[in-house]
Amino acid sequence: MSGPAAKKQKFSHFKQKNYFKSNKRQFLEVGQRGFLATCNFREKDCVREAYNVLNHYADELYGPKDKDVITSTTDKESEPEDVGDIVDDLQKEIDATKSTKENKNTVKQRFQVVDTGATNCVFIRTTLPDPVELGTRIISDVAETREQKSRFLLRLVPVEVVCRANLTDINSAGGVLFDKYFLKEGTTFAIIFNKRYNNDVKRDDVIHDLAALVQSKNIKNRVDLKNAAKTIVVEVIKGLCCLSVLDSYLKYKKYNLVELANSKDKDLNEEKNEKQNEADSLELSKDKDSQLTEASESDDKQVDNKSEQTVNDDKIEKEVPATEE
Repeated sequence: MSGPAAKKQKFSHFKQKNYFKSNKRQFLEVGQRGFLATCNFREKDCVREAYNVLNHYADELYGPKDKDVITSTTDKESEPEDVGDIVDDLQKEIDATKSTKENKNTVKQRFQVVDTGATNCVFIRTTLPDPVELGTRIISDVAETREQKSRFLLRLVPVEVVCRANLTDINSAGGVLFDKYFLKEGTTFAIIFNKRYNNDVKRDDVIHDLAALVQSKNIKNRVDLKNAAKTIVVEVIKGLCCLSVLDSYLKYKKYNLVELANSKDKDLNEEKNEKQNEADSLELSKDKDSQLTEASESDDKQVDNKSEQTVNDDKIEKEVPATEE
């Protein structure tokens, strides 16, 4: 007699391989370079807009990225071939397909988002040798055209070096980076420090060490917090630190794309206010001139009246005869 039927296991529709599915999520690491993008609770939309902006300007600067082209035997002219040749061609096509799949897995994309572990802050890793060149092109074009390129993407800051968030590594990474900008010619500089999810790195210590490091490169380097020619941007995110040296960082609204695009109305209002102030000052100067001319004319009239009075008095004195005692 056969035993009772085995009960079906719960959750039998889950396959065993799902429990060991590989995680392809990539994270921010030391040695990377790219762009730090900030948003307001719409990270997916921010990443999409960052890809669009970066790819658009990268294609303009460096040309479109090369794509793999798979050749097929069907493109060739149909000719009678032997069975052995057909088998060889099929085997070559299979090998080519395998090689292209391997290349796609190994070759890095030009821009790739990585996880920073911080909310409203994403990092777009790049294979470009100089992300500052591309970032400067984007910011300068938005500042010139005042065309809004994004809605959810707020700041897009180029990052040249990613190191560990401690004074030793920050100073060593900054020492190598500052040779590019502060060694040959003296200039003005400022340091902007931001940190997220980190309480170990002290702001004053980092700023003091980096400022001393810049001045040690060239004695003519001077601090200017309002109109600095170059700005050292320090972004600490958990256990990592992003470093970069940017031109006109404060002038370009701290590389905020939305503020740069919306600053057109502000500039127009400022120009109108300046013109209105100039017109008001001209009217005031005209009023003052007219008042001065009127005052001078009244003074001249008074002088003329006095002169006429004195002349009349002289005539009266001459007409009156002298009395004898």
